[in-house]
Amino acid sequence: MIKKNLLLLFLSVAFLASAQNIRHIETINDSWSFYKGKIEKPFDSNTKLEWEKVTIPHSWNTQDILDDKDGYYRGEGWYKKTMTIPQVYENQQVFLFFEAANQVTSLFVNGKPVGEDHIGGYTSFARDITSSLKEGKNEIIVRVDNAHNDEIVPQSADFSFYGGIYRDVHLIITKPIHFEVANLGANAIFIRTPEVSKNLAKVSIQSKLKRPKKGTYYVKQTLLDLDNNVVKVVKTKSKFSKDVFSNFSVDNPKLWSPDNPYLYRLITEIVDRKGIIFDRVENPLGLRWFSFDAKKGFFINGKQTKLLGTCRHQDFYGKANAVSDEVHRNDMKLLKEMGSNFLRIAHYPQDPAILEMCNKMGFVATLEIPFVDKAAANEKGKQNSINMLKEAIRFNYNNPAIVAWNLGNETTMKAPSKLGEEYTKHFIETHKALAKTIKEEDKTRSSYSVFFREPAYQDKLGIRLTELVGYNKYYGWYIEELEDIDKNLRSLVKRTLEINPDKPFILSEYGGGADPRIRSYNPTRFDFSVDYQFLLHKAYMKTILNMPEIVGANVWNYADFQVEHRKDAVPHINNKGLVSASREKKDAYYFYQAVLGKKPFVAIASKGWTKRSGIADNQGGSFTKQPITVVGNGKNVELFFNGNSQGKQTFDFSTATFNVPFKQGQNLVEVVSEKDGKKIKDFAIIDFTLQPKNLKSKINPFKEIAINVGSYCYFIEEDNVGYLWMPDKAYEKGGFGYVDGDYLRFKSKRRNNVGVDVSVKGTKNDPIFQTQVIGLKAYKFDVPKGTYELSLSLAELKSRGENVMDIFVNNKKVWENLNLKKEYGKDRGVTKRFLISVDDDNGITIDFKATKGKTRLSGIKLRKVN
Repeated sequence: MIKKNLLLLFLSVAFLASAQNIRHIETINDSWSFYKGKIEKPFDSNTKLEWEKVTIPHSWNTQDILDDKDGYYRGEGWYKKTMTIPQVYENQQVFLFFEAANQVTSLFVNGKPVGEDHIGGYTSFARDITSSLKEGKNEIIVRVDNAHNDEIVPQSADFSFYGGIYRDVHLIITKPIHFEVANLGANAIFIRTPEVSKNLAKVSIQSKLKRPKKGTYYVKQTLLDLDNNVVKVVKTKSKFSKDVFSNFSVDNPKLWSPDNPYLYRLITEIVDRKGIIFDRVENPLGLRWFSFDAKKGFFINGKQTKLLGTCRHQDFYGKANAVSDEVHRNDMKLLKEMGSNFLRIAHYPQDPAILEMCNKMGFVATLEIPFVDKAAANEKGKQNSINMLKEAIRFNYNNPAIVAWNLGNETTMKAPSKLGEEYTKHFIETHKALAKTIKEEDKTRSSYSVFFREPAYQDKLGIRLTELVGYNKYYGWYIEELEDIDKNLRSLVKRTLEINPDKPFILSEYGGGADPRIRSYNPTRFDFSVDYQFLLHKAYMKTILNMPEIVGANVWNYADFQVEHRKDAVPHINNKGLVSASREKKDAYYFYQAVLGKKPFVAIASKGWTKRSGIADNQGGSFTKQPITVVGNGKNVELFFNGNSQGKQTFDFSTATFNVPFKQGQNLVEVVSEKDGKKIKDFAIIDFTLQPKNLKSKINPFKEIAINVGSYCYFIEEDNVGYLWMPDKAYEKGGFGYVDGDYLRFKSKRRNNVGVDVSVKGTKNDPIFQTQVIGLKAYKFDVPKGTYELSLSLAELKSRGENVMDIFVNNKKVWENLNLKKEYGKDRGVTKRFLISVDDDNGITIDFKATKGKTRLSGIKLRKVN
């Protein structure tokens, strides 16, 4: 035993001493020049163009994706760089490795094309540039094209197809004898674990290498544990043009799981008889076994484990998808902090940093290609999709976090029956080919596909081909109400298992939108309030946790993301995220942290809402009671408000709500709970504006108010120092409100009918204009004498015919023949301020008189000047 330990110690020291950097790898992200548009003669020195200096990651859609103009640039972009290739080895081989560029990429070195165009915007690829190089300076030119192409997926989707070299570019230099670099997916080592148990793990490694016909070379595999101790060394002789297979076993392996993501390191080297190293690569190795059961759920290492987490897009606000590795890794840290153990990498392969963190932090993951909505046209399009899937699998093969490869998402969004018989046949064949490809490429993991239509619909088409099926369902958001979620989920699972009792079910998407600027104490479906989103996720989790047949569930989405064509509360943003596009946590994030997290936890769910307001409960009152919701995983919680205990409450499904008396000015909220013998706390400081119930109150004099007309919600102007708009109300004597009229309604089965989903031009405060009172006669404020600044916000949205009105303030006409559509244009917001003197006790009355059509008002502010 002593001799064995001494031998392992010697091998470990010897290995570390010789762990030289055999393969040269560096990023070449700096000092690129960029030109947006076509270049007819890219290699003609007489062509005069203005190039912009850029750093990769780079996208040309960071701004146009968010502006008021419909559409964004989809076409060619050119990158060029001049560099001297370092001489590292004799007769070296030189490669360029692209982590991704969207979506057709052409490479030229010194004016010569290198290899074929790379097809697809989300998979990694490498090109051998050795034969195109010369001594001294070399010019590298890359053309990237993100224009629509009928033969490349995605054809359409609810995300934006940003152009550019948006992930890292690497220069790789090897000796002539090396592991393959320019293979599909740029990976040459494939690790398989055909048998794993608590007592023994069998490991099989396939290595692809480039070597001369003559000579004796070996592939050496060295397995290291977390402490860099050598666990196993295996050396296998190679043959020319043959893959090398190495096999070994590990006794009493340390297993990888979400609870304990233990990773070994596998060092793979090419050596000769003397032990001289020619190439060296490294891969993680996680030893685990897993299985899915349609009735009992997911098991890893024999332990039943509920898979709970989110989906994720790869963009960040204002950056398009040109996102740094640090942002990617921080996202994974936030997901781990939330308690998640499951990540759907949607809807395409993402930056290598994501799976690196999945492996290290214990996320079970599924990965997919962007076959979304519709199949690529014709046979070439099908082959492009197959090739994309192969690239995704081969590059990501060695990540232990991955348990399934997904061939597509909501592929029937463009209903095949409406696209013709020929398309339908091609569509079905594409599914068959992709499902077959998954099992040909990787028999160790599950095949997976994600649907949204009824199970019988896919069954009739014959596309329920994979071992796992996922469903994207938005009960309580696009259809039906919160109270129907449990019934609908149970019915859906029943229907799918009746068709295929052996196919495990994953709730691959669910959720609802929440604009962090919108808050409500009366949340309703599709109001985009953070508060409704909170209730929605609470309702889903109650059912998900109680149904073992839902083996896994992924919230849509981890973070808000940019979608050019979206016209929700925040135009160009799908805000179903648990965090915002710039990663501020929403209330629902804290709810999941309470439900899923294992560490003691308590939080004031709405602590991010630091500026609030309300109307005093009584005439001359000094406070108004409003609810505060607390989340936690202890048994109970005590809340202190401005130092006074509001009592203790027992958590009900990790939540407790207290009604507290907010007063004018700063209010301190503190919560105290206990878990596993540990006391835990959270606090929030809330700046509160107490509006008088009677605007002529002398105890709490009126100063300023802003009303989100036609809405039940508060609205916070985040880009205007948190300026707060209050919900609307009908007029009551002594106070304020509208007289007659009704809230603007939008008739639809898919959404609440208050307000409209229009991208309002000329403003960032779209929700103020998206809700309105239509046909109102007046708006009244029973304020005392004084001088006031009155602001009116108006827009004409989705209206038919002509609408013209006059506006009067205290019987004085201030705006005549106002035709919003004609004067300002449709779907454009306008705000005008007036200075008003009140010389009597009648307050302010704003009268709206229609001369054609109907009157309308979106928002109103009143501020006392003197």
